[in-house]
Amino acid sequence: MAKPNSRPQTLCPSFWASSSRVWVKRCQGTAIAVGLLTIAALPAVASIPKVQLHAAAVDLNAKQDGSDPSLPPRPSVIPEAIIPDETGIVGLSPTLSDDVGVGQLRPAAAILPGSGNTLQKANWLRGVALPIYPSPESAHWGWLINGWLVPNDSDPLAIGRDAAFSMVQTEQQIYAFPVLEIRPDGWFRFQYTPAGAAWAHTSHLNLGTVPLTIETWDISLEDAARVEFRRPGLAQPMRLAPSTNAPLQALVGPNSIIQPLDLEGDWLRVRVTQPAQGCTPLPGSSNLEGWVRWRSDADVPLVWFPASGC
Repeated sequence: MAKPNSRPQTLCPSFWASSSRVWVKRCQGTAIAVGLLTIAALPAVASIPKVQLHAAAVDLNAKQDGSDPSLPPRPSVIPEAIIPDETGIVGLSPTLSDDVGVGQLRPAAAILPGSGNTLQKANWLRGVALPIYPSPESAHWGWLINGWLVPNDSDPLAIGRDAAFSMVQTEQQIYAFPVLEIRPDGWFRFQYTPAGAAWAHTSHLNLGTVPLTIETWDISLEDAARVEFRRPGLAQPMRLAPSTNAPLQALVGPNSIIQPLDLEGDWLRVRVTQPAQGCTPLPGSSNLEGWVRWRSDADVPLVWFPASGC
């Protein structure tokens, strides 16, 4: 279907309003405060106990007997599929103080045969169809569909152009939504704007042309080609065994190549090459294998994915 005529065709400049802590897009004299829009449209609900699950705690692909929500109707007018404007995607390299939750919402397949670069960065959102909710107990609120945020009974917002979206870069060419919590009944909450989160259900992950999956951080990090510590510039301990009581084997400096080998609980076995410049070992470098802490006692990831590959 044709794109609604009411949508502006030019890129809107944006700025961060620090006083109200919302990301603002200003177009032709009209300011859209995305954070405030999200708060108003997805009202606060009674607190739901937060369940932070590791990979083995729930089968995310299993059908939830009797608990799957009914599929809401799609928007009466569905905008044509677009590639999100990358200038409006924020938070790609989270700091240690940023809440990245327990995992990521991303394409089920990073590379599809013959797909070229159709899934790179945030491009995969043009093939997504996902209903979103203020809470698992609430009525359906709207859709993420074809690269648009479509609230019920409101004009569509082009992702990255009309609305700033929060995503994290977890591979060299893939952006994903941080999943903040997962419930055993299939409901999950994910961050999608700088000031807003939404709920969705795992039974709705395959409604678009790009199937989606939830991948917990332990799986993502164990399968990563390289990782780096989230505290830049500080040397981190590597131990002989996955325990804080194990003997110290070495200190891993910031100029290192860190390759994951195995994972056990909050510990990651790695091969470290140091010193190195980017992906290149420097003369006199050495290789050591040992265990580093990848997750804190508060379930916060201590390592992350490099922004560039080798």
